[in-house]
Amino acid sequence: MYLKKTYYLQNCIEIEKCYTARYNIKGEKRVKREKPTTEAVKKYNTKKSVDNLRRMILNNFVDGWHMVLTYTKTARPTIKEAEKLVKNFFRRMKYHLAKIGVEFKWILVTEYENKAIHHHVIINDAPGLFEIVKKQWKYGRPNFTPLDDDVQGLAEYLVKETNKTFRNEDNVKKQRYTHSRNLIIPEPKIEVIFSNEFRKEPQTIKGYMLVTDSILNGVSDVTGYAYQSYRLLKIQKMRI
Repeated sequence: MYLKKTYYLQNCIEIEKCYTARYNIKGEKRVKREKPTTEAVKKYNTKKSVDNLRRMILNNFVDGWHMVLTYTKTARPTIKEAEKLVKNFFRRMKYHLAKIGVEFKWILVTEYENKAIHHHVIINDAPGLFEIVKKQWKYGRPNFTPLDDDVQGLAEYLVKETNKTFRNEDNVKKQRYTHSRNLIIPEPKIEVIFSNEFRKEPQTIKGYMLVTDSILNGVSDVTGYAYQSYRLLKIQKMRI
């Protein structure tokens, strides 16, 4: 037996399969391992953070943007000041997008360790979005990149950068990122599969195609059990 977790996102399906102490191959014992090292646990938690962020983006920002908000050299704020500035910016964006019938959605990561403070914002698309942002962000230059370039890479980058700061004393909530309350947080469908082992080459389903470079087979350094994960994309609208 093994556990299967299926995440149904807007344009794709992500599947995770794994053995556990309770659900595993009959008669086979877990790979013997020493107590996980601090580095192994850190790597495991980082991967989970990347997975969670990627799924949140894919499930809420089909036609969204990765926006970087900067400050001019002569007007760079402190961390606390920047929190207030971006909060007020979001309030104004919500107001102006509501006027044109668009619900404002966002994910925010603020970087400041060993570099000029700036904000990474995942934002949903809207008519005239660029001009609205430029009028409301008066402290520096906003830069836009379409999300469909590389969502996985973006999630990895943002989590990597937050490794430096999310446990700092000035981060009271100890969060890697914050997001608007109207996002739909992906929750998996969890099944116990009564099969002795899972296929090394996963099968696709009708209407989807398998992303071959998303297939991961391995043994967890933390749990000591084998796992597999992969992604299926809707054929009519492919997105990675």
